[in-house]
Amino acid sequence: MSFNEQRFRRLVDETEKTVIALGTTAQVVLNRHKRFTEQLVCFLRERNCEFDLQLCLDYVNSIDHDPASKLSSSYVEWIAFHRFVHLIDEQRNGTLTTWKHYFTNKPDLPISVCFNEVLLSYELYQVSTMGLAKSTAKSRCSRVRKMLLYFEANGKYSFAEVDHSDVSGYLITERFKDRKPRGIQSELYTLRGFLIYAEENGFIDNKNLHAAIIIHKINTVRIITTLTYQQEKDILEDEPDSLVNKRDIAIALLALHSGLRTCDIRSLKFSDINWEKQCLSLTQRKTGVPLEIPIDAETENAIIDYVLNERRNCDSDIIFITGVGPTQELKRRHYRIRYRAKGSVSENTIPHDGLHIFRRTFASRLLNAGVELPIISEMLGQISKNTVQCYLSTDETKMKRCSLSLSMIPYEGGAYNV
Repeated sequence: MSFNEQRFRRLVDETEKTVIALGTTAQVVLNRHKRFTEQLVCFLRERNCEFDLQLCLDYVNSIDHDPASKLSSSYVEWIAFHRFVHLIDEQRNGTLTTWKHYFTNKPDLPISVCFNEVLLSYELYQVSTMGLAKSTAKSRCSRVRKMLLYFEANGKYSFAEVDHSDVSGYLITERFKDRKPRGIQSELYTLRGFLIYAEENGFIDNKNLHAAIIIHKINTVRIITTLTYQQEKDILEDEPDSLVNKRDIAIALLALHSGLRTCDIRSLKFSDINWEKQCLSLTQRKTGVPLEIPIDAETENAIIDYVLNERRNCDSDIIFITGVGPTQELKRRHYRIRYRAKGSVSENTIPHDGLHIFRRTFASRLLNAGVELPIISEMLGQISKNTVQCYLSTDETKMKRCSLSLSMIPYEGGAYNV
């Protein structure tokens, strides 16, 4: 069958709408999809054939990409292209009902029974004792697995054979080359934590093997970014073509007017809202501390509008649920901001894509309105009263009072001319 470009682009558009309804609205993902679409159109047009899963996957596999161990941008793009092809195929078959991973190949596992035993034990420990999500535990174990594979590549198949030089040798491999300091620090914490667990639970006789991983804490001063009123207006603009338009507006208003954390919004229940008293009462997921805060009429009306006119019928007490596919609580990735400002003056000026920027904007506006720091801290549900001090930098009017004159700094020379 010859290639029908119009039909293919229509399929891609339908795929994007479903992906957005599923909640994957990060702008970087949508931008990649545009590039991938044009590449596939050129490929299929040259061959004058319709979209076929295996044919397109073979094309993607032919694209040059660095190995995964380097964590390069070309490898990330290659993985994303694989996923995009699978998404189009599932949309065509009517099976695109949830966001999931499409593995290009099965991950390599250690040969050693010893290594596999401690790896499985550590994964179970993270979930059952540390209370981590299964996905987080698997992600950490993936990092550990790569270190164990390195040991085996160097002829070490048990911890009795591994010494400090083996651990430190892994830390200077290509995996840690040209990576951001934060990423390296995070991985080192994971590896060190694993070794400590293995030592404390008798898997490793050498009780100080973890000392081979020295972690230098990276202290950074974060610049607090917030939304302008114009950006807020563009984000809250009505998007009637979106399957989750009313849901996204209600979430945005709730975050902006209450300062709730993303995790608390995702888990918010109908029973958490006292409609008569106009307040929210919940136990915060992050801190476990009860919180009671007011909710304004505009936010209440937005939630009611969503529930009555857009939310799917189901028995779940969770307010905000997925728009398509299995009815479930939203995941962390299910809300992004920039795509709602598409085509507006704010499209390329919004500092961050995540929901947390609403919380920072909420705190910053309270501060600029003259609300005392302890009250802001209490409204945000923070345990430490010092945490809120980072928002002081957003009050430009008062910050200007702290500026120092440069008149006392000696200077010799004239104007610099290009």
